[in-house]
Amino acid sequence: MATGRIKTPSTAVSDLPNPTRVITTTNLEDGVSYFENSFDESVGVVRNLGGSLFRLAYVSDQAPQVLNGTDLEIYGSFLKNAPHLVSPGGGANIWYIDMPPGSGSPMHRTVSLDFVIIVEGELQLTLDSGETRTLKVGNIAIQRGATHQWRNASKDKWARMIGVMAEIQPITLNNGTKLGTSGLN
Repeated sequence: MATGRIKTPSTAVSDLPNPTRVITTTNLEDGVSYFENSFDESVGVVRNLGGSLFRLAYVSDQAPQVLNGTDLEIYGSFLKNAPHLVSPGGGANIWYIDMPPGSGSPMHRTVSLDFVIIVEGELQLTLDSGETRTLKVGNIAIQRGATHQWRNASKDKWARMIGVMAEIQPITLNNGTKLGTSGLN
């Protein structure tokens, strides 16, 4: 099984629109809820990994999360300096990931529990065992620290997935070996 990067067309330009995100909050003086307007509602690209475009919809830096405004400050700082796919500390990151036609990720493992929902196109999910599944719009993958690779097999259509990625304890094999992040160098 090849573990190298899949080539990405250099002229590929996404035809998918920037998603919109609204953030709600609560006035800590009177308890009234309102829409937070510190951030543009359009979720722009913060990272380009091999042609795949990553948009950071939100960051939670701990669990349980304290909603006193510090979480908004942390999110704002991550928009300026994008975090790793998974932030340490027990929180979660929400990513929009747009994958160009004919491209894919390297085979990799993150130390995370990922909930990945396909919202546009079709994506192939391959595990290091060689097993493959094709996920279509509305399908979800629940990745529990598995070594995997994503691939958009379409020759002409971009695909989009939304991933909620939360840090986990490293997976420990029966012999005591701990599995860490791999394949994303």
